Amino acid sequence: MSVSVMAHIADAEEPIAGPWLWMIAPTDAGVGGQASTDVDSLDEESKGKVTEEMVAKNGAKEGDEVGDYEWTPGELPANGDINVCVVNIKMTKVADFNDVTSYALLIIESSKKQSGVTMGTSSDDSLKVWLNGEEVHRMAVNRGRGGLPANINGYQDRFEVDLKKGANLLMVKVSERGGGWGQYVGIDADFEHHIDFDGFQPVEPAGKLATQWAQIKNAH
Repeated sequence: MSVSVMAHIADAEEPIAGPWLWMIAPTDAGVGGQASTDVDSLDEESKGKVTEEMVAKNGAKEGDEVGDYEWTPGELPANGDINVCVVNIKMTKVADFNDVTSYALLIIESSKKQSGVTMGTSSDDSLKVWLNGEEVHRMAVNRGRGGLPANINGYQDRFEVDLKKGANLLMVKVSERGGGWGQYVGIDADFEHHIDFDGFQPVEPAGKLATQWAQIKNAH
């Protein structure tokens, strides 16, 4: 079984190590971190072919390209160090990457509807979070991520989210200015997680089978 379809049972409140599906996008020198919180680095890196909105709604596939990089699965170390993760999965050889943005994708699989559950996040530096295509949290700041959270109250940020029954697509953006680069993300809920996004992806690109089927229906 490939890593993308293997479900992992989460320990409630503990940071999710993954595997996540990763993408990185360098920013201009001196404008990473807080300054790039609202910059669509996917759009810039792909020259308009891929956007944050597209990925937040549809996910991605392992091996798909954005600029010079490919979506690649990888697990965070216990200290949440993104730089170590992306070096380990061979996305980069730069051991101290500055002025860069990471995107981490995950499917939160819930056996039931769970409303108003608490999500916790800590980041180094700035952070933006989407759930099922909707932005649910934003923290435009240059900061360290602190220590490993012992429980949901140990995260720097806490906010409520609604999990629907079934697959919930989570995207976490962390923009790094300088120094450390990392994240902790946890949810005080019952769930499993994986990185199989097939249920969110269009079956065919526009202009192919979907369009042909529409033409057939309109002809009758």
